[in-house]
Amino acid sequence: MNYLSKSPWLYIPKPNVNAHVKLICFPYAGGSTRSFSNWVKILPDYVELIMIAMPGRGSRFSEASADCMDTLTDTLLNELSPHLSHETIFFGHSLGARVAFEVYRKLKKSGVQGPCHFIASGSANPGKDRSAENTHSLSDTDFIKKLRNLNGTPPEVLENEELMTLFIPVLRADFKLADTYCYNGSEQLPCNVTVFMGLDDEISEQEQLAWQHFFSGQLTFKKFNGDHFFIDSHNEIVGNAVCDLIQEIFIDKTLTHVG
Repeated sequence: MNYLSKSPWLYIPKPNVNAHVKLICFPYAGGSTRSFSNWVKILPDYVELIMIAMPGRGSRFSEASADCMDTLTDTLLNELSPHLSHETIFFGHSLGARVAFEVYRKLKKSGVQGPCHFIASGSANPGKDRSAENTHSLSDTDFIKKLRNLNGTPPEVLENEELMTLFIPVLRADFKLADTYCYNGSEQLPCNVTVFMGLDDEISEQEQLAWQHFFSGQLTFKKFNGDHFFIDSHNEIVGNAVCDLIQEIFIDKTLTHVG
């Protein structure tokens, strides 16, 4: 049975009171919990899956979309606080990786335990300046053309004027988050980071490997078939890679503790 957290921001499909690890997933611009929901079937039984449910889509379609990174991450920090006494792993795809990074920065600043591992998927590093792209300010025609080139929105949706009239404001808000965010600081967050990359993604390998500069731990790198939205086109493969990584992390932790 599906379960919606008391918080509208968090979707927990299979609550697990015995879980000692929480996998917290942050969606890409225009994305939803759909990109992660199937993973609940394959995750180890000691892991609880928590997905960020952004306003303006799904059951929250009537709510105003978030378009300010600082306000959004303050809200998420508050909503996630009941879950942060457990071991956590942050997974963010594209914009979601930068949102997760900002949440982690605020956790560290407030002295709250952050994730034991961070997975940045399909995202250039948080220090990249995207302001020149200004995607959120394009005309509707150019905005839809951009979406078509990104290949993340089904053609049947792009060609449905009624649907696009409803959905464009949501997408513009997400792209505003992406276009206006750039981290200019020098601090490094204290955990290991894994970068997932699509082989055909337009974001360069160098831009993604630069996540290393923002973490004091070790960086590992894994490539997948597909473009920027490999998380959807190869969802099961990505989910299995996440499971394998979690099992490696906690086997290592157990061995270290025993040693």
